[in-house]
Amino acid sequence: MDDNAALFWEHIKKEVRAQNTTQEWVAKKAGISFNTFEGWKSKGIFPRVNDAVRIAAALNTSVEYLVTGVVRDHASAVEVISRAMPQIHKHLEAITKAMREL
Repeated sequence: MDDNAALFWEHIKKEVRAQNTTQEWVAKKAGISFNTFEGWKSKGIFPRVNDAVRIAAALNTSVEYLVTGVVRDHASAVEVISRAMPQIHKHLEAITKAMREL
């Protein structure tokens, strides 16, 4: 498995979690069969450039981020943080509830 491809798929996994969605949804939104999507991931290979662009668009991020993990502009950073906020809020509520029960 190519280490760079492994990072690409790890970044997709992080985005899927942050956006509280599924890889099946991403594949469908990108117009890629889930079997193809899963095949690329399980083999640890990069999709073709046009498919990577569609995956990034489905996740509302950039191919650069998926490949490198780097967010270049502040607007993109704000978008990434904004997408993560529902999960953060849910965890904070759980922590608050647990602390009240102590």
